[in-house]
Amino acid sequence: MPDSASSDATPRDREDDALRRPASPIDVGLFGGSFNPPHVAHQVIANVVRDQFAMDEVWWIPNAQPPHKPDSELAAAHHRLAMTRAATDDDPAFQVSDIEIRRDGVSYTVDTVRALQEEHPSIRFALIIGSDSLDSFASWHRPDEIASRVPMIVYKRPGPIESVAPPRFANHVRFVAAPVMEISGTEVRKRREAGRSIRYFVPEPVRRYIEENDLYNASE
Repeated sequence: MPDSASSDATPRDREDDALRRPASPIDVGLFGGSFNPPHVAHQVIANVVRDQFAMDEVWWIPNAQPPHKPDSELAAAHHRLAMTRAATDDDPAFQVSDIEIRRDGVSYTVDTVRALQEEHPSIRFALIIGSDSLDSFASWHRPDEIASRVPMIVYKRPGPIESVAPPRFANHVRFVAAPVMEISGTEVRKRREAGRSIRYFVPEPVRRYIEENDLYNASE
């Protein structure tokens, strides 16, 4: 974060400033997802990736509409963006980009990577994805272009590996030694729908936001 940042700047001011980076090359991990809601496993993964690969920052990018998830499963984009900001606000190495939500429509990673590289040509980006996404990576929109543009940093997700990424992507993949955590957005939503506690499953500011906005209730 810039040393000149004002202590009374709002979270949005700080993230806007951080996303207009200076010309010097830095390493940034791009961490996309529905964040429906963001939970503690997301925080652990982002922190371990940043530490292991000596990145300056991780940019969290909530999807507007993930290609493989129905609208009925998603909280409204503005809620997911607000929760992602709440989950990251106390770590200066975490920034939030609303690039996909502003773009609207189906969120394709290749479009996001292109746009960010054009806007920040001096930054060396990497794409952070789960092992389940790597398994299906060949089915993504323009996967070869993504692999040619950015290295992929892969963390292990719970569950068995159902398929293997084609060998042509192997040279573009690095693996992170992050713990496998049995926490998912699906589990958080189910606990909430059942009236059970989600404390410690999500960051406390996210839990408060969910309760204050009555998200993920069975009656929704």
